[in-house]
Amino acid sequence: MRFLLTRGFRLEQVERGSRLALPADESVIRRFRADAAAHAGGDYTVHCWSEATPPPWRDDLALLYTRMSTDAPTAGLEEPEDVWSIERLVDEETSRVGSPRRMLTAAALHEPIGHLVAFTQLSVPAESDCSVGQEDTLVLREHRGNRLGMLLKTANLEYLAQESPGHPSVTTFNAEENRHMLAVNEALGFVPMGYEGAWKRVVPPPEPSNPPV
Repeated sequence: MRFLLTRGFRLEQVERGSRLALPADESVIRRFRADAAAHAGGDYTVHCWSEATPPPWRDDLALLYTRMSTDAPTAGLEEPEDVWSIERLVDEETSRVGSPRRMLTAAALHEPIGHLVAFTQLSVPAESDCSVGQEDTLVLREHRGNRLGMLLKTANLEYLAQESPGHPSVTTFNAEENRHMLAVNEALGFVPMGYEGAWKRVVPPPEPSNPPV
C-alpha cells in the first residue's frame, strides 16, 4: 500500500469476495424466492436457460451486457461504455462451445413491454468438486426496487441444483458500495472470504512544448 500511495495512487474501490457453501438451504432459497416474486408482482416472469441465449432474447441480453458497463457501481473509476451487439454476443457464446464450463442464466421478462430487464449468470465447471463462479448480475435502473435481484439469484441457485448438483460452493465478488447486492448475498448465506482493491492514478497531460524560434 505504501508503494502505491507514494507514487500518487489512491484507493478507489474495494471488492468483497464471498462464498456460499452448497448445497444451499432449500427452505431459505424457496422462501426468499417466494417473497421476491410476491413483491415483483405479475408484471415480471423468470426464465432460465443453459448456454446459448434463445434467439428472441439476444438483443435484450446484448443491451443488458452493455448496461453492465454503465449501470454497475464503479466508485471513482472511469469505465467507458462497453457496447455489445447481437453479433458479439453470439460470437462470445459460440466460443464457449466445448469449453469445460457452461453458463446458466436466469432473466426477468417485463411482460408489459416484452423485454428482458434483469439477468444473472453462473459459470459452472464440469468438475463437480470445483466451485461455481457467480458472473454478472444486473437489474436495469428503471426496474430497480422490485426485488428482481433476489428473485433471479434464487431462481438460478435452484436451476443450478437441478442442472449440476454436487459443487462445493458459489463464489462471487461485489463492490463494497453495492450494498443492495451485498445484502441479497448475505441473506442467502454468502460469507466474506477476502477483499481486493482497485487503485487509480491520474497522470497529468504533458505540457505543450515551445515551438522552435
